[in-house]
Amino acid sequence: MIRRRLGLAVALAWLAACAGPGSEALSPVSQHLSLAPNVGRSGGVELPEPPVVRPVNGVAKFALIAELDPATGQPTFSYEGNLGVIPTIEIEPGDAIVVNLTDNLPKIIPPDSGTVMPDEPGLQDDMNLHFHGLGSSPKRPGDDVLTMLAQPGQALHYVVHVPPNQEPGLYWYHPHVHGYTSYDVGESGMSGAIVVDGIEKHFPALAKMKHRLIIVRATGIGIDAPQDDGTAGMPMATARPLNSNTHPCDFDDHLTVTINDASQPDITIAPGEKQFFRVLNATGHKTLKLDVEGENVQLVAIDGYSLDTYPGTGPTETLPYIIVPPAARAEFIVTGPKVGHGRFRTLCYNTGPNGDPDVQVLLAHLVAPKQKMGGYFSSQPLAVGSPLPRNYYTQKLPAPAAKRLVVFSEDNKPHFFINGKSFSMNSPPMFVVHVGTVEEWHIVNVTQEIHDFHIHQLHFLVISINGVKVPHPYWADSQVLPHRYMVGTKSVPGQIVAIMNFLDPLIKGEFLFHCHILDHEDQGMMAKIEAI
Repeated sequence: MIRRRLGLAVALAWLAACAGPGSEALSPVSQHLSLAPNVGRSGGVELPEPPVVRPVNGVAKFALIAELDPATGQPTFSYEGNLGVIPTIEIEPGDAIVVNLTDNLPKIIPPDSGTVMPDEPGLQDDMNLHFHGLGSSPKRPGDDVLTMLAQPGQALHYVVHVPPNQEPGLYWYHPHVHGYTSYDVGESGMSGAIVVDGIEKHFPALAKMKHRLIIVRATGIGIDAPQDDGTAGMPMATARPLNSNTHPCDFDDHLTVTINDASQPDITIAPGEKQFFRVLNATGHKTLKLDVEGENVQLVAIDGYSLDTYPGTGPTETLPYIIVPPAARAEFIVTGPKVGHGRFRTLCYNTGPNGDPDVQVLLAHLVAPKQKMGGYFSSQPLAVGSPLPRNYYTQKLPAPAAKRLVVFSEDNKPHFFINGKSFSMNSPPMFVVHVGTVEEWHIVNVTQEIHDFHIHQLHFLVISINGVKVPHPYWADSQVLPHRYMVGTKSVPGQIVAIMNFLDPLIKGEFLFHCHILDHEDQGMMAKIEAI
């Protein structure tokens, strides 16, 4: 039985100036200089790289098997006979991703059958995949998480056609079985990256830099005791008192934080050298407040989309740190520390009175090479080369065809709701939208912890946070929803306003939007949407 975690979600730090009250950016907590429980050297191991699947004749094809890891008793993927090895998919716009997914997990038998249940009652037996962030069809055999579900002994055949005008950038794939997503993705680390090539055409200097794909995971069951309500095969939430996040920088959740499945590896980078970091937050609920000790970073893209995708916006932002919520991606330029060594880490982040404590963690050591090596050392600003592919995100948007209110709430059971409703697979669509339009959504959080708004199949344009207009609008697929905050003596809900882009006819069908703090999703903070 897996334990319940109250949530982590956060806006990108480069919007700190416009985030408004109720966000950690304008209400900073003290940053503890001591590193959080996993300090210590890894023995000088260089950051490993996952295996890569590349297309042949425009098709990136491979097979995954879902099975139990005998070392942990938790589900994992195996690839080419290697347990726990999950490949990166590297493709060009217009390619297809073909995955044969076989479910070799043991069958869970309900307790009323008279058969003894497994030792781990939180273990599920179903499996599927979601292709997160890609502009793709929600219909089978594509990115369909509603009807495609393999049971033990069954296989699924995915064919995901990547649009020829897909934004070049970082995306990812992971299971999306309702009720078990946190267990699979968060605790068990079942996720892989998708890289759509071509960003070097837009920013030619990136072709001269070393690229670092970095997948952050936080695996293990954690310290909260499991609870069993007798529900067959379903993880049960554990209630926690409200206003319990009193020491956000002094808490050990006993999860194992790794990058590319390595604990605190070395990243070799010469003083003054520029490298391109492409970071995926594949944790179930951890905020990453990414910091390169003593150096600013240059943000290039969010959730796969370059900052200058929206017409009239600049190509980069120079920042002291970048905050990346669960499921989000940040692509940025790192300059090697002048002293020849430094730390790449996530700093403490305060998620609100009822949020999870999220402490500082060392991710990697930045070390200078032992001998002089090649690299990119230019101090010139990042120049724009070829324009981005013309698509539904690079053009001027029409006026919104509708305005909608979306309210995130919870009780202390805990149960989680969108517009007062808790999700079930039999739920009808909450909204029906028209392909070829855009809508203005006011997404409101009435709780004491931040949430993480995500929608499948498309990106949305963030235009205001807590009533403050965003000076640099940006496209995202996972975005913080600030918690309640005080205005004088009055407590008001957190809020973002976003333009939802339903222009692409490829998205026609039913899909989902939800909180990507995955235990919140599993406990009901999700809804269907139908595009017609």
